[in-house]
Amino acid sequence: MLKYYYLLFICICMGSCSLTDSDSPIPSYLIINEIDVFTTENQGAPTHNISDIWVYADNQLLGVFEIPIKIPIIVNGAETKISISPGFRNNGETSRSFIYNLMKPIDFTIPLAPGEEVERALTFSYSEDAKFDFVEGFESSEHIFTLDLDGNEQTFIQITDEDAIAGAKSGKISLDETNNDIAVSTIFTYERAQNAGTDSYFEMDYKNDIPFFVGVIYVQEGSEVTQPLIVLNPQEDWNKIYIDFSEILTSPVLETYRVYITTDVAPLDQTTGELYFDNLKFVHF
Repeated sequence: MLKYYYLLFICICMGSCSLTDSDSPIPSYLIINEIDVFTTENQGAPTHNISDIWVYADNQLLGVFEIPIKIPIIVNGAETKISISPGFRNNGETSRSFIYNLMKPIDFTIPLAPGEEVERALTFSYSEDAKFDFVEGFESSEHIFTLDLDGNEQTFIQITDEDAIAGAKSGKISLDETNNDIAVSTIFTYERAQNAGTDSYFEMDYKNDIPFFVGVIYVQEGSEVTQPLIVLNPQEDWNKIYIDFSEILTSPVLETYRVYITTDVAPLDQTTGELYFDNLKFVHF
């Protein structure tokens, strides 16, 4: 009896079925096989780690899908309004997807017939409201991560052409038994008053054979505070991460902030360490 009432409820909601109907609606399919990102000259290289997409049809969420995907859509009219937002893994976590609000959704209207398959390639771009505190690709003779916090002038981020994920150069840290630790930050500070205090992300391409920390140094009510935000484990190949600074930058009494990077081989079983960085950017509203 319970199953009967459940079936009756579904049929009433659909509005066009009866208890004797055996027909099922034939879906159309939207096929997404690849994702790209477009950047302007001042937004850095278009590297990304958009792992999935949030798909809406006629303002209804169809789901969150990993790429590549063939998405079934039940056609309700002659045309279907599609909106797709880029999904990413906040701080590199693997369990949940978040919409990357600093990039614009892709909106389009397509005619779909039952059983039809439509393939689209997606190219996302940053919102017109997104602000970039800095973009560092290590392509010039100088870079902005030069403020020495550890007091050892022998440990620093050098510019190298040994490897890069974008352009010809990247930043490199080399540590050994003698010069075994490093702590550096951006030489510039950034004004909290210029940040809306909502979405704030440090994007970074990196690879490393030892763990390292990324954090924030901020001034609040006249006092400077150093706070680590995330530790990143070794990556043999280049990896893209979006590090979330949003929560800490919501404080209206926070005055200025800058990003820092630090690591130390002394507590490890290794005597040397190498880290590479490329396409570092701090983006917010």
